[in-house]
Amino acid sequence: MPWVSILILVPLAAAVVVALMRDRRIARVVALAGSTLALAVSVVVVASFDRGVAVMQQVDHLDWIPSAGVSWDVGVDGISIWLVLLTTAIFTLGTVAACQRLPEQRGSVFLGLILLAEAGLLGLFTAGDLILFYVCWEFMLIPFALLIWNWGEGGQKTAGLVFVVYTMAGSLLMLVAIISTGIIAMDHTGGLSFLIRDLQGVAFGEATSTILLAGFLIAFAIKIPLWPLHGWLPRAYSQAPLVVTILLAAVMSKAGVYGLLRIGLPVFPEGVGNVVIPIAILALTGIVYGSLLAWRATTMRLLVGYSSMAHLGFIVLGIIVLDRMAAQGAVLQMVNHGLVAAAAFVIVLILGRGAGTEDMDRLSGLAKGAPRMAVAFLIVTMAALALPGSNAFVGEFFILGGVFNQYAWMAVIATLGIIYAAVYMLRMYQSTMNGPVHGVRDDGRAVEMTARDAIVLIPLILMMMWIAVWPGSLVGATRASTDMALAPAQLADGRPVEQIGILPARAALPATDHPEQP
Repeated sequence: MPWVSILILVPLAAAVVVALMRDRRIARVVALAGSTLALAVSVVVVASFDRGVAVMQQVDHLDWIPSAGVSWDVGVDGISIWLVLLTTAIFTLGTVAACQRLPEQRGSVFLGLILLAEAGLLGLFTAGDLILFYVCWEFMLIPFALLIWNWGEGGQKTAGLVFVVYTMAGSLLMLVAIISTGIIAMDHTGGLSFLIRDLQGVAFGEATSTILLAGFLIAFAIKIPLWPLHGWLPRAYSQAPLVVTILLAAVMSKAGVYGLLRIGLPVFPEGVGNVVIPIAILALTGIVYGSLLAWRATTMRLLVGYSSMAHLGFIVLGIIVLDRMAAQGAVLQMVNHGLVAAAAFVIVLILGRGAGTEDMDRLSGLAKGAPRMAVAFLIVTMAALALPGSNAFVGEFFILGGVFNQYAWMAVIATLGIIYAAVYMLRMYQSTMNGPVHGVRDDGRAVEMTARDAIVLIPLILMMMWIAVWPGSLVGATRASTDMALAPAQLADGRPVEQIGILPARAALPATDHPEQP
């Protein structure tokens, strides 16, 4: 059964059906059914996944445009498997939240665009062909831009335009790099091919590899976003509908990080050594800069948005230092960040709706009338701080430990982000929950978590608790694939053999082989 292809086609088909409906009630039912079915299929894919195999599994291959070397090639490995589950889980909860507060105008189209974005991201996280990866990369841009343009707040037109311009600029560079990669690799592959597994092992040479890698890196950095290419973030996050902001921060931001680990390092290893320090410096700058902006933010939404930028800097740093432990922590932290960011924005949604404002300086004492919300908010705050016992602790520990093994000075600078996280997250919690009641009616009961709110927020908290108790359930499945992705770049950069988990001779196997892994 081609489960991975079905996984992508389910939300795509549901999106088309929902967008054509005029009855809002039926549109809600179909949208919820489509997103829930996609979640169920992703659970089947995860249940069928062999945790000890590094190469792509459950591969569905179909020649799409044979003359151009383009194919429908999708599958999952240890890097993508949890991002697929994260995507379907967050989008299902996002669809529930959207159905609860569906826009009065063109509500069916709103739900259809959310499902289209889900299909694009699922295609991106499972693509085994560079052209297919690019198509899905561009495909998810369209619904997100339309959602911001048509249902945003305030200057949504400008926010949508800035988002599109930034993303398209990077995408064009990536398209040139993709086409150049396929053409240059023809002598090695025996023909024009854009299959990632065919391109791994091609000797591009250091200069060529660096140039091609740069084309991908710019696109990835914009999507993350990585400083200084984050100019679209404040406008998009603050003016998009909050449900859309949740999806942008929790899921879409992982596309660039995933591309770096899935394509950048294994396909262009000769050029990676030239960008390790520059990318690490940008990541460190983003950690400190994002933390400072979060500290100075006046609204809860911008605070969470800038803190997301800082946490993504940690993830990029964990990948680019080419350390096995740091990279495994980065993959784990991608999932953790998605859950924590989604939960934090849901809390902003509830507080903003009940209080009528997201300005922290205008709110205080909310815990008095909303004790359930105060408890949930505290749990999410502790996770954002990566305190021991929280789901984010192990991932952050792995990243900092691996970074310290390679570059101690980077780890020292990165710890500033942890210090600032305590400052801005505790500031948000204390300023809104503690002190005398101010800015709300009924002593804060207006912002209390309702049963409808709990349907969205509680599953996120439960998933966070599951990872906190059993992080090995995720790490064990990522180890082999992460080692394989790092190995070519580690060898090209001259890392000691004992730091390399899988040697290239064993890593470069066809997708149908299932070798024994250490």
